[in-house]
Formats: sequence, structure tokens, C-alpha cells
Amino acid sequence: MIDPSPPVHRSVFGKLVLIMLVMAFCLMGLVLGFFIHFVNPTVGATVSRMLGDYGRRIAADSPDLREAQRLAARFQVQIRYEGPDGHWTTDESLPTIGQALDEARMGPWRAYSWGRSRYVVDAPSGGRYLFVWEFGERTHAAHDKLLVLLLTLMIAVFFAAHLVMSRALRPLRALQEGVARLSTGDLEVVLENRTRDEFGALTDAFNRMAARVKEMVRARDQLLLDVSHELRSPLTRLKVALALLPDSAKKAQAEADAAEMDAMTTELLELERLRDGRTLRTTREDLVELLHEAARTYKDTPPGIQVSASHPEIPLDLDVDGVRTVLRNLLGNAVKYSLPDSRPIELTATRERDALVVRVIDDGPGIPAPDLVSIFEPFFRVDRSRSRKTGGYGLGLSICKRIVEAHGGHIEATNRPGRGTCFTLTFPTAATSGS
Repeated sequence: MIDPSPPVHRSVFGKLVLIMLVMAFCLMGLVLGFFIHFVNPTVGATVSRMLGDYGRRIAADSPDLREAQRLAARFQVQIRYEGPDGHWTTDESLPTIGQALDEARMGPWRAYSWGRSRYVVDAPSGGRYLFVWEFGERTHAAHDKLLVLLLTLMIAVFFAAHLVMSRALRPLRALQEGVARLSTGDLEVVLENRTRDEFGALTDAFNRMAARVKEMVRARDQLLLDVSHELRSPLTRLKVALALLPDSAKKAQAEADAAEMDAMTTELLELERLRDGRTLRTTREDLVELLHEAARTYKDTPPGIQVSASHPEIPLDLDVDGVRTVLRNLLGNAVKYSLPDSRPIELTATRERDALVVRVIDDGPGIPAPDLVSIFEPFFRVDRSRSRKTGGYGLGLSICKRIVEAHGGHIEATNRPGRGTCFTLTFPTAATSGS
């Protein structure tokens, strides 16, 4: 059975998201590297030369404290002077010129500290000026904001692409669900096609395939029905002819073969009669009593049958003959495939949420896992040799499925841990009343 919800890391969507994440991290790395190794050094060197040249021009005019304060307010530059004309500063937090030179260790022209650009310039009077520009700090801040903006845009593009990709892959998820439904036998599945791309073409192809499969199954069932009807008349004539023959071993064998063919055609006609459920004749019956009645049929047959129910009586609107057929087939199979040391077969009825659940649990060898999805198909048998010693015609479970579905329920088979099989019949609570 196809899993309709595979793990995210195995899905196409998950792989595309992973590719997008890797691409996003690679782009972010490229942007960071570009700014760190190219933009910042280039812009920094250009700004440094401009500020250095402007500092030398200011120092050539030998500004005093008042002029320095005016320049500080206008150009966001702090100035310290040390020389023959005295010592003054526009900002007491500035280091001395000696400290600035010691920290620079790069010559008398430039040093970086606290995100500021420092320049020490010789004055014509023999003193020195220390210029600390705030412009460099603002330039770096602008570059940082630009980098953050680019990263934000990349993240926004990623999520936008994620949304677009999620919408684009909706047809693929719908196809996956359609395949899962078709694999469980739902031949009425038709997918809505809202795109004209490759997924749209694939959806159209799936719908055509599903329609073709449905037609093939319908043709098969119709063929079986037609053959069954056509066999009725010759079988009747054969049985009449056999009745006129004198008794003998060959006559007995021929009558047995004719009876087997008659039983097969009867089951095929019954299978077709139950297709749409319109032939059900439902009455209000006690399901618990039906379970006990079915169990009494195998009272003296090992390994025996144990009946249990969650309530003494469970009223149910059902086709009595149909439900008896289901119980007879399931219990007959459970008895047939029981082992010499098998525990008694369990026949239970319980209410679970919004449904009434009947279980037939045996302690036999179980059903091969690959065959669990096929055992309700007409003519399917676990024994591929189709020996009469190991089963009938492969129609019993198909009839059970049709009967249960005609009641609005469903039937499934699962293997128990260790050994044994559990057949679960689920009927909707709309068919029940009382407690």
C-alpha cells in the first residue's frame, strides 16, 4: 500500500526546501564575503584618504579652539591640539596624541578605535592636531544596515519561494493521495486538474488511467456475470441428465462436480447482486444473538469459539442472511486454518467511538503480508496451486466485503503479533440504536 504521507526528508517538497536552504546560505556567504573582503576595504581606503587629505588642509590653517568647535559641530569631527600654542580639545574623552600614536602602530597618519577614524597631523607652528572623525563610523553603520537589508530580502525571497513552491506542488500531493486511494480499490477517484503544466498533464493521465482501470474491472465483473448466467441453463440440463443415470461411482463424481460448478455460479451471481447494496433486506436484529448462533454451528469443532460482547444486546439494522454468510465464511476459514495447538477462536462485538466493531480472531498461521491487500479480490487465494484441499474458489471473502460495504461499513484483515489473523468488521452507528 502506498504511504500517502512520506517523511518530509524523503518527499520532493522536503528535498526542494533543503536545496533552497543550501542556496540561501551560499548566497548569504557570498554577500558577507563580498562586503568583508571587497566593499568594506575599498570604501574604507577611499574614505581614509579623503579624511586624511581634509585633515591636513584643516591643520594647515592652524585653527584655534573656537574654530575647532565650529568645525566639530559642522563636520562631526573632534579635534585635539598639543603644541607651542597650548593644549586644548573639543572633547575631553579623546586620547592624547601620544596615546593615539601608540595605539595606531601604523605610522602617524591613521588608526581605528571604537569605530572611529583617527588622524594625527603636524601643524605649521610645530604642534600636532589629532582629528577623530565620526564619518567613518556612520559609513560602516550604513554598510551594516545595507547588509542586514540584503539578508532580510533574501529571507523574504526564501519564504515567498517556499509558498510558491508549496502551491506548485499541490497537484503532486493530490496525485499521491489519488494513487493511494486507487491502490486500496477506490475506483471512483477523479482528481481535479487546475494547472496546465507537467503536473496537469500527469493528472490528466492519471484520471484516464483510473477510468481505464475502472472500465477493465467493470468489464471483468460483467464477463463473470454473463458467464455465470450462461452456465445456469447447461448446468441445470446436466443435473437433470445425471439424475436419470443409474447410480455409480462415476455418476457420484459427476454430480459432485456439477454441484461445485453450481455453487460457484451462485456465489458469482450473489457477488454481483451485492454490488450496489440495493438488494439488502434489512430488519432490526440483535447482533449478539447472531454471533452466538454462528458460534453454535462450530460448537463441537476444535479449537472452539468464544463469544464476547460489550453489551448484552446490540440492536442493528442488517440483512440477516447476509451477516450470517459473513460470519459463516470468516468462522469457517478460522476453523479450517487453525493449528492443532491453536487457542479458541475469539468472536467479539464492541462499540468504539462512532462505530460498532465485530472481530474474528484466530490463532492460525496468519496470512502472508504481501497478500493482505488482495485477499478480498474475487478468485484470489493465498494457495497459488488452487488445490481443493486448501480452500474454495476465492469468492468467500469477496462476498463478505460486498455484504459489509452494502451495510455502509468496511472490513479489513491484519496479522497478529506472533501468529494468527484478525478480521475486523466495522458498522456505522447510524445502523444501530440503544446500548
